[in-house]
Amino acid sequence: MSEKTLKIGISQGNPNGIASELILKTFENSGIYDMCTPVLYGSSKILAYYRKLMDLAPINVSNMRDVDVPGSNRLNAVNVIPEEFLVETGRLTDESVQAADESLKKVCEDLKNGLVDVLVTLPATSIDAAEALFPEQKDEALKIMVHDTLRIALATDAVPLSDVKPLITVEKITERIKSLQSALIHDFMITSPRIAVLALNPQSGQEEAEIIRPAIQEATKDKVFCFGPYAADQFFGTDAPKNFDAILAMYYDQGMVAFQSMTAGQGIVYTANLPFVITAPAQGLYLEKAGKNECEPDAFRQAIYLATTLHQNRQSDKEIRKNPLKKQYFERGSDNEKLDLTSSY
Repeated sequence: MSEKTLKIGISQGNPNGIASELILKTFENSGIYDMCTPVLYGSSKILAYYRKLMDLAPINVSNMRDVDVPGSNRLNAVNVIPEEFLVETGRLTDESVQAADESLKKVCEDLKNGLVDVLVTLPATSIDAAEALFPEQKDEALKIMVHDTLRIALATDAVPLSDVKPLITVEKITERIKSLQSALIHDFMITSPRIAVLALNPQSGQEEAEIIRPAIQEATKDKVFCFGPYAADQFFGTDAPKNFDAILAMYYDQGMVAFQSMTAGQGIVYTANLPFVITAPAQGLYLEKAGKNECEPDAFRQAIYLATTLHQNRQSDKEIRKNPLKKQYFERGSDNEKLDLTSSY
């Protein structure tokens, strides 16, 4: 393993859900260790419990007190869930929520301190990574659901439908469009991204005329290629999504329902507009499937691959923009114009 192998911090998620099954099935394939050094924040004891319960293949797990020197070709486990934690498979308990929160808080702390490079979270409840990292800035985070070339971002997060309308403002939508463009350019390395903006209502109404369309016009003034607003049912009922690099949905269900139906549950959620790369499989707790060996780890595996790719893209983007070519200054005002290579403007 190269010293520069990416260290991926992984929160174990809710111990009573499907997270342990996803971990065990993902890391039984030793090929994944060639691209990253995984560091799990949770409990190796809980992993062992689920491995025995479902009779899964053993994986190489190494317990560690900190992440300074993680081992290669293995899953490194930082045990942050108490030894006495009692697994109640398939049940959502206060204790399981607290364990998931503690796992996430600890990995976020190490992410901020540079001890891991990126974060992949597993299904939990209560807080999310943006809230754990930047409580005062969590509303600035932009959720983008990703599957291959399909990318659907959310103008508003998972809030009750009755709370969506007050959150839709010209300033908010304009900011979301610009944040989405920035993520597409700097994280996904798309030079001139095209963005589709969905309508709030099935038929054009007040919000489209007074909020969404003016927001699109404002973003267009800043050289963002954005179009719409498109009625969601008509947009997703055609091949229109293929014509855009990303789609901005107005609320959670509008984007997520379409995304899940188009990706068969194999998608990833990327939390953009933050200093760190954070991904997660677009899966819920699925408590009813916990411990039954019924879940496929594809989305979690793809979340790891995407986190690795986005981190590499960010590093490349920084290198590209670190030493931009300066515009050169022409001395004018005489017949023999001179190019001054020592000046810029």
